[in-house]
Amino acid sequence: MIVEYAGLVSAFALLAATLSGSYGQNVAAVFASGATGISTVAKAARSGKVSPVQAKAAYKRAPFKKPALKYLYAMGWIGGAKNPGQCGLTLLGQDAAKEQTVRQIRSNAKLMSQLRKRAVSVSAAATALVKGVVSACA
Repeated sequence: MIVEYAGLVSAFALLAATLSGSYGQNVAAVFASGATGISTVAKAARSGKVSPVQAKAAYKRAPFKKPALKYLYAMGWIGGAKNPGQCGLTLLGQDAAKEQTVRQIRSNAKLMSQLRKRAVSVSAAATALVKGVVSACA
């Protein structure tokens, strides 16, 4: 799997904004509830000038069962979709992309706290985010 770097950076920046921004006030609900996750994904898509309908569809088709991982996948998709012209230009291998994402996740205390509460490993969270970016660039 090859991952587009700008999409990964964009996805993580957007994720951080949703965890601390005005529509991320109830982070626990975003990670625990599918309905809240979908609503927040739509808001994030609008703020990123990406189709909210397509972002919600990405959430629904995410290859994960836990709402937290579906949310991370959709945020990755939004990050990749924000930069369609960049897809294929700045590529990272799967391992490099996952390593970078793991570092970014570990540096965000709020995200780490929510992952622990949901019994989601950093590795699984990074995988979900990276797969979302890849799906947008496919």
